[in-house]
Amino acid sequence: MKALRLYGAQDLRLEEVEKPERTKDEVLLEVKASGISRSDVKSVYETGAEVSPMILGHEFAGRIVEADDMALIGRGAAAYPMLFCGRCMSCLDGRPRDCSEMQLYGTERAGGMAEFVTVKKQNLIFLPPEVSFKAAALTGPTAVALHAFRKTGVGPGSTLVVFGLGSIGLALASWAREADVRNIVLVARTKDKASFARSLGFLQSVDIESTDVYNYVMRLSGGRGADACIEGMGQGGALETALLAVKRGGRVILMGRPEKSIEMTGLMYDLLLQKEIELHGAWKSSLNTRPAEWLDAMNAMRSRSVDAEALVTQTFSFEEHEKAFRLLHDRSEMYCKVMFVNGEEGNEPGA
Repeated sequence: MKALRLYGAQDLRLEEVEKPERTKDEVLLEVKASGISRSDVKSVYETGAEVSPMILGHEFAGRIVEADDMALIGRGAAAYPMLFCGRCMSCLDGRPRDCSEMQLYGTERAGGMAEFVTVKKQNLIFLPPEVSFKAAALTGPTAVALHAFRKTGVGPGSTLVVFGLGSIGLALASWAREADVRNIVLVARTKDKASFARSLGFLQSVDIESTDVYNYVMRLSGGRGADACIEGMGQGGALETALLAVKRGGRVILMGRPEKSIEMTGLMYDLLLQKEIELHGAWKSSLNTRPAEWLDAMNAMRSRSVDAEALVTQTFSFEEHEKAFRLLHDRSEMYCKVMFVNGEEGNEPGA
């Protein structure tokens, strides 16, 4: 089979390798769509692989072609990327997302940037007929967005501000729209990303280049401030604006991973104290533990309350991997989610 294997920083190779052998508790998945995340880009250009060589990719979906249970063969499925030990204190306490021995497809185990990958049966979530493989590969970002949205506590009549408009940020906007949030303010880094968000129907989308976000939110909320802000850029400036724009007693959700240290300024500290702001962190998402965010995400994609496929702006074949990664690294054009599609079936329903 063909596979993208990372040997070290700036050493990604498309190679012919043996099809993986599965165990009894695994299926063999023919990958149809595999998303490229910012962590994949960092691995390719900066850090290399934790285990070398490594097949990257933790956002993927495909069709089951081998399984001990014959009823599974031919079914479409997305793969939950985290593997838990089930023995550590976090797992036993019902918080497997904090597993001390967790492994991740695409990091410690071969991931989805290949024609085939083995996946634990317990990590499968099956595709309904209405969900394409491209959409299904975004189940993870959609579920992460839901996990963060639920921490805001907002609902009908509320004002929510989301900083950062990647696939997770725009999925967040969809969850807010489904919850009848009145004002959904989306803050992009650039004008073209804000324009893309408006094309999806999120008309209160602005960019930090041309908009005073604080004053925009104050005008929109009648001077009250936002009920909640989600900081998804991983930047100190965005966090400071979120603390300024949120109402007294409101919530700020930290979701973006910073690429460098963020300084807590005196102003930021004073805002936290004087406005008595609730500060929350949001991390990952759940498959089978309640709430089952992956199942909720799949159901939302089936009903189109979250149109994940609309977030896929560019697709490439594995042979075009250099062009795909260069686009994300150089930011040479506007993108939301860039994805590898293995054959025409990647655009078709997965069931």
